[in-house]
Amino acid sequence: NLLYPFLEPSSKSKEEQLAEFRTQLSISLKSVASHCRPFDVVIDEFGTFGGKSRGVLWAHPKSKYPSAGDCDDDLDEEPLITLQKILEKHFPVCTDQRKQGSFMPHITISHYENITDALEAKGRIEKNWVTTSFHVGEIYLLHRKGDDGQFKILASIPLGLDDGDDVIINDDPIAFPGMPEYEEEWVLNERMNMKNRRKKNQKRRRKGGTQPKDND
Repeated sequence: NLLYPFLEPSSKSKEEQLAEFRTQLSISLKSVASHCRPFDVVIDEFGTFGGKSRGVLWAHPKSKYPSAGDCDDDLDEEPLITLQKILEKHFPVCTDQRKQGSFMPHITISHYENITDALEAKGRIEKNWVTTSFHVGEIYLLHRKGDDGQFKILASIPLGLDDGDDVIINDDPIAFPGMPEYEEEWVLNERMNMKNRRKKNQKRRRKGGTQPKDND
């Protein structure tokens, strides 16, 4: 995620209020997209974080522009970092990705019961991993209804959008190609177990006088 926490329009909003919400989203996302051009990403490194009661395995996406002058902001920064910074300017309530001081681009691979399990998984993946690269020409605004775990595409935002173009918000969110419509039972059970573990860990941290550090 480039932004966190998620925005949640009221389910009680009237139709015209939802329309206004989507219109404002479109305007803000158009401004973001017009500031940055497409970029390339390489994944050749993994990391972990956690402790005795939680472990997370993540991939480090390293980004760069195909050529100089492809973004209106700081060219010394990686494109993902610049893009996230611009998004935060337009959505100032979504700053959790930088609450530790800076944004660290990452792709969560999986959650584990503890850091030891996450480190073991990291070692297994690294043995057979082949460096992967891809081009990022657009980003997505995702939508999830309730807690069913299914994120769908509410809008596709082409990077480098021209002034005369608009960001189109889909009336009905679109599923990613090949994405199952429903979770298999074992996936749902594991996700709920993970959610319960997270709640217990947060309660434990609060009792100890600290706040949770991560949001993956």
